[in-house]
Amino acid sequence: MLGLRRPDSLQPIPPPLPPKEPFPAWSDSSTGSLPAPVTAPAEVDPLNGRTAWLHCIAGALIVFNCWGFANAFGLFQAYYQAYYLPKGTNPSSISWIGSTQLALVFGLGVPVGRLVDKGYFRCVFYGGSIIMILGIFCTARCMTVWSLWLVQGLVTGLGMGMVFCSGIVALMTWFDERKLGSAMGACAAGSCIGGIVFIEIAKRFLLSRGFPTTMRILGAVALATMIPSNLVFRVRGQQHRTKTTKSHNTRDRFTLRTFASRAYLLAAAGMFFAFLGVYFGFVYMVSFAVTELHLSANASSNLLIYMLAANLPGRFLPALISDRCIGPLNTIIPSVFLSAACIGLWIGIGEGGNVRGALTVIACFYGFVSAGVQVLYAPTKEATQPALDRMGVKAGGIFTCIGLACLIGTPIGGVLVSYRADRGLSYPYIGAQVFAACSLLLGGCLLLASRVARVGWSARRA
Repeated sequence: MLGLRRPDSLQPIPPPLPPKEPFPAWSDSSTGSLPAPVTAPAEVDPLNGRTAWLHCIAGALIVFNCWGFANAFGLFQAYYQAYYLPKGTNPSSISWIGSTQLALVFGLGVPVGRLVDKGYFRCVFYGGSIIMILGIFCTARCMTVWSLWLVQGLVTGLGMGMVFCSGIVALMTWFDERKLGSAMGACAAGSCIGGIVFIEIAKRFLLSRGFPTTMRILGAVALATMIPSNLVFRVRGQQHRTKTTKSHNTRDRFTLRTFASRAYLLAAAGMFFAFLGVYFGFVYMVSFAVTELHLSANASSNLLIYMLAANLPGRFLPALISDRCIGPLNTIIPSVFLSAACIGLWIGIGEGGNVRGALTVIACFYGFVSAGVQVLYAPTKEATQPALDRMGVKAGGIFTCIGLACLIGTPIGGVLVSYRADRGLSYPYIGAQVFAACSLLLGGCLLLASRVARVGWSARRA
């Protein structure tokens, strides 16, 4: 009995062991070390939600400062030429101040877009806010063309470009294509409101309190209105995207394939020529009224206010049509052609003393139709290059083309005006007017070609 074994059926069966793996599924098999446990990603706010529209309101304050100050430069152009700088200063030299500032608002698109893609949004946005506000305050000490160009044009424009490009890229992450146009339209309304506010402040204080006091007041307004934006703005899902980018940084190369779409390249070229001419009216219509129609400073600056007031509803209507009906590319094309037509009407009225009423009507129409160009440049990028990867760089490519056009557009107009005026020719503005109109027409044709490359000639949303 002692030498007999128990039958197998009577022996207890041990529980099954789990299969062994050389390394857990979440370990680093190359080193055998176990990384920290993966935590669940933080919940991302939804697209088109309340946080998104809060960013839209804060974005309006960004545009209020960056574009409001730029839109008011037409008044500064006339003031510098008539009162502040020595008599005989070339209008083209003065226009380089505003064109440099305007160019940097857009022209930093590619470097700022890459930094935002890599997760450095807050550094760029906060740093740009500080540079912009310091530039406005320091402009109060400038008394020559070169110092105004250096501080008001270069330094202030650098800060504006950092704030604007990073802010628009961040705003685009909060909306999809169904709401992006409406969001951009509401955000862009700050441009008109800011322009009117800055012009009214400048009109009230430039001649009574002087240039330094006026610039300090403008700097204080910019400081107060930029605080909410710096408290609110961030890129949607930035923390998760930053970690993903860092883990693949060896493959994250900047190549021409980023801009390989034919529709995208045609749209970029179209934007370049459209913006080469679109700001001519905003900058030179005031000086045209002063030098050719002999209007007072108050009456000529009111012309710019009327233009910006008409520009405000023009920001919303194209955005609504774009979102709900035909898309951004189909909407911006007629806006470009109508802007060229308004420049043609400006040419047609001549320069007699009895055209003040007609010029006011044309200024209002021009402000209204050109708003479609000024508000739909970012949604047009989505229509021509809809992929979400490298959004900052792709949007920055469009911004850089626009910035280059803004840099050289108004100075070319100033050279053409000076060429005829210095030789005593009649209608000194006609060459610059024709240049602006032709630039807009060419830009519209290239945008139409981009639309055809994207969806063909069929009646489709684009």
